[in-house]
Amino acid sequence: MNLAAVIAVLWLALYLPALPLQAFSRALVETAPVVVYEREAARTHIVARNSMAAKIGIHNHINLATAHAMCDGLVALPREPLRETALLEQLAAHLAAYTPNIHLQSGFGALLDISASIKLFNGAEALLKHVQNTITQLRIRAHTVIAPTASGARWLSRAHRQLLVETHIDEWLDDLAFDCTDFSAQCIEDWHALNLHHVGALRKLPTSALAKRFGVETINALSRAYGERNEVLAYWQPLTRFEDHVEFMDLARESTHWMPGVEQLLISQEKFLQSRAAATQHIEWLFRQGSIQHTALSVDAAQPIYKANDWLRLLNARLERNPIAHEVSRIELTVERIDSLRFVETDLFERHQETDQNWKSLLHLLKLRMGSQSLSSPHHNSNALPESRAEFTSDTARNNRLRPIWIINPPRSLSKKEIDHFIDSVHLRNPERIVEAWSQPDGQAETQRDYYIARTHDHRALWVFRERLRNDWYLQGIFA
Repeated sequence: MNLAAVIAVLWLALYLPALPLQAFSRALVETAPVVVYEREAARTHIVARNSMAAKIGIHNHINLATAHAMCDGLVALPREPLRETALLEQLAAHLAAYTPNIHLQSGFGALLDISASIKLFNGAEALLKHVQNTITQLRIRAHTVIAPTASGARWLSRAHRQLLVETHIDEWLDDLAFDCTDFSAQCIEDWHALNLHHVGALRKLPTSALAKRFGVETINALSRAYGERNEVLAYWQPLTRFEDHVEFMDLARESTHWMPGVEQLLISQEKFLQSRAAATQHIEWLFRQGSIQHTALSVDAAQPIYKANDWLRLLNARLERNPIAHEVSRIELTVERIDSLRFVETDLFERHQETDQNWKSLLHLLKLRMGSQSLSSPHHNSNALPESRAEFTSDTARNNRLRPIWIINPPRSLSKKEIDHFIDSVHLRNPERIVEAWSQPDGQAETQRDYYIARTHDHRALWVFRERLRNDWYLQGIFA
């Protein structure tokens, strides 16, 4: 028995209406008219809008200036294809629970070959409910259509929110308007001029005449949608490692000779990561001089990045401290840890800068250029007193004054008997004086302390101070 004849071919199409807008915020924002625009050549037009903008009369493909003229309070966002790719990648990762055969289409959504999954989920209708629950949990709005062909399911999903067609797809496609297909706007305009408004009317035309006037691809597209021609689609793959290399015909002696190879590898890495809406924080370089010697360099970023220029800047900073000391015949680039880009949902009414990431990037670049021990990170200090004194992350940032290991907080008052045990060892002429007033409540006198290092009869070293206003002594710390 032919297994292909037993298993019916079925495709599940998930169409995400207003995908450019959903990529910014999946919540239905209807308190103001919102549009997403895109610039093509000299024209800036609308590619997505919410229902409030639609009620005003703003349609897709109209000029942005026209949309602003129609509404003074219009919220306009520039299209970000990388956000859309990230949303589709996240969707595919969840849909992989139902089938590994997933095709992602930019600007549309996803197509799933569910032929082998129907029996596992007890029928197409039950599988459809599982998928709908998944996209609901992801807060994604999508039309779901099951049909025998990929193109047919894609076309029908633009016209129906939910549809299950297991056989006789031609009956559904014949009544479909051209706006739901993938045909160009120019072809649709020409067909309307010929009084053709549905796919069925176009299919009734003689094949030879249709191909002669509108091209063979029009015939092929119809054949794929109606199941008369096979359709081959590229399937989505989970994120894996990236590796690439360049080789030089002659040994590159100077960095200016092999740096173009580095730039080529970084551009290749950027294209790979950008196509998957991914980034990385760690890359590995290997500079080889044949089999004689090699130098391995690892470069880290403060947060996941993908742009070639950013990685080139970090690599140059690393090379300033660790230059390649030999000739180069081959350069290898490897990325083992790849992360999906995480976009925070945009607040459509409060656009703020991501300054924290910018500071992290600057700090990391300085560490690469100057060394990790050259920078220190101070903590908040409420006042200048030792019990609340800030500490730094690097020992090089500290002063040369002796400080005890144990700080007594709050300082312990010393009795006259205790003072007599160490007062002879204190050099009263050389105190370390602290005068502090800003942390004191209003109306209270400022703090005035003289600090000394004292030694007891059993040779212990203490850090003590005298409160100058009251002439009282306190224990502040103990040295090791």
